[in-house]
Amino acid sequence: MNYKIIVSKHAFFDLSEIKQYISLDNPVLAKAYIERILSKVEVLQEFPRCGKAIKNSIMNYADSYYLLAVNHIVIYQINELAKCIYIVRILSHFQDWKNIIQKDIVGRLSPIIQNERITLSKMDENMIFDIWKNSLDEDNRKYVPDEVFESLEETNDVVDQIIKNYEAKDGPFVYAVIRNEDGANLGYVQLVKIEDGWEIGYHIAKRYTNNGYATDSLKLFIKYIKENTKLNELYGIALAANKASTRVLEKCGFELIYNGPGIYQGKKRNIVKTIKKI
Repeated sequence: MNYKIIVSKHAFFDLSEIKQYISLDNPVLAKAYIERILSKVEVLQEFPRCGKAIKNSIMNYADSYYLLAVNHIVIYQINELAKCIYIVRILSHFQDWKNIIQKDIVGRLSPIIQNERITLSKMDENMIFDIWKNSLDEDNRKYVPDEVFESLEETNDVVDQIIKNYEAKDGPFVYAVIRNEDGANLGYVQLVKIEDGWEIGYHIAKRYTNNGYATDSLKLFIKYIKENTKLNELYGIALAANKASTRVLEKCGFELIYNGPGIYQGKKRNIVKTIKKI
C-alpha cells in the first residue's frame, strides 16, 4: 500500500527559497535541483522508512525521520494510522536543522491564554494529525457526529477554514487545548454565534478525560472571553444524555434555563440549555 504524501507550507516555502537562491545563477539548474529533491520525496510513498529515525522526537503523534536529498535534508513524519507521510521541512544539511525543527515545533503555538496545566492556542496545519485522531473517539461519534472527520483531507479542509475564521467577525472561533508538560493536543474549545447570542463549546479526547481538563479548559476560555470581548453572557448547550458535558457546565457556573426537545446539529434531540453571566 502506498503512503500519501502531504507537504507542509513550511516545506513549500523551503523549496521556493532553494529554487530562488539557485536561480540567481542558473534557472535551469534550479528547476532540475528541485525535481531531484521531489523525486527523493516520491520514493517515500513505497519506502517510507528509507530515511534515518530521529530519536527522542517531540513530535509525538508520528514517527519522525530525515532523508538526505542532494545537499538538503528532508524532515518527515510517518503516521501509520493515516498511512501518510508528512514533509515537515526541507533544509540544507549545513544548517543546524535539529535545532531549527525543535524551535519550529516548540514555537508553533499561537497561545491566547494559559495556566499552569494547559495552553489555549490558535490551530495550525501542524495539528491536523492530532485533530483528526481526537475527532474519531467514541464519545464524539455518539454526541457530536458532525465534528467527526473521517479522513485527513476533510480534517485539513476544516483546519484551513478554522484558521481563516480567526480574522472573521462571526467565527466560529476554535482553539486547541495543549497540555503544557508534553505538548499533547487534548482537544478544543470554541465560541460559536447562535440565534440567541454566543455558545461556548468544548471537547477533550477520550484518552485524556477524567483528569479535569474539560473544566479547566472551559474556565480558562471563559476568562479569556471576559477579558478580551464585550460579551456579558454565554450559552452552553449539550445533549441531555451527555452527563459528563452537563457536569462540566455546572462546574463552570452555567445555570439551567431549558431541558427538553430541541434542535441539535440539525436533528431534534433532548437537550440541556444553560447560561452564564460573565
